[in-house]
Amino acid sequence: MKYSALLLSMLLAGCAAQPTVKSWMDPKSSVTITAQTEPLVLVRAEPAPSLNERDYAQLTAIEVNRMGERKLYLVAILWSSADLWSNQSGVFQNAFRQIEVNVGDRTVALTPHTGAVSELGISQALPLPIPGSSHIYFPISRDDLRAISRSSRIELTARGVPEAPRRYEEWQDGRRSLNDFLGQLPEINQPQS
Repeated sequence: MKYSALLLSMLLAGCAAQPTVKSWMDPKSSVTITAQTEPLVLVRAEPAPSLNERDYAQLTAIEVNRMGERKLYLVAILWSSADLWSNQSGVFQNAFRQIEVNVGDRTVALTPHTGAVSELGISQALPLPIPGSSHIYFPISRDDLRAISRSSRIELTARGVPEAPRRYEEWQDGRRSLNDFLGQLPEINQPQS
C-alpha cells in the first residue's frame, strides 16, 4: 500500500510537470523551431465595451534555427473575445505595426517582420488561442528577451496608429517558460538578431 501511494504521487507529479519549452522541425523548410509553451498574456487596459469583450496580446518567444543560423522572435498572437468584423480586425492588427514593451527600467521598441512568414522558415504557425487570431513576428535580441523575463511588471503599447495608441497590461505570467527558453539557448559570442 505504501509503495502504491508513492507510485501514484510520482505519476501525478510527472503529469503536472508540463514542458515549458518545445522544439520541432518545420515539415517544409526543415528549420528547427523552439518556443516557450506558456506565453505571457496581456489584456487591453482601456475599459472594454462590456465585461465579456476584451482584446488580448499573447507574447511567445521563439528561435528559428536554419542550419546554425539562429534568429529570435517575439510572436504576438492577437485575439479578442469580441466579434471582430473585417474592418475592425484590420485596425486591431494595424495597431501592432510598432510596439513598445515597458519592462520597468527600460522600454523595448519592436517593429514586425514585414515579409511572408515562410521567409522565416515557418510553414506552420504556433497554435492559435481562438479562430480569427493572428500572428505578428517581431525580431528581438536575447538581451531584450532577458529584460522581459527579469521584469516585475510588463506593459505593452501598440503604437501603429499614432493617434490612438493601445495599452496592454500583464494578465497571465509566462516568465518561467521564457526563462527556461532562454536557458536552453546556446551561448554565442555574436549578438542575435
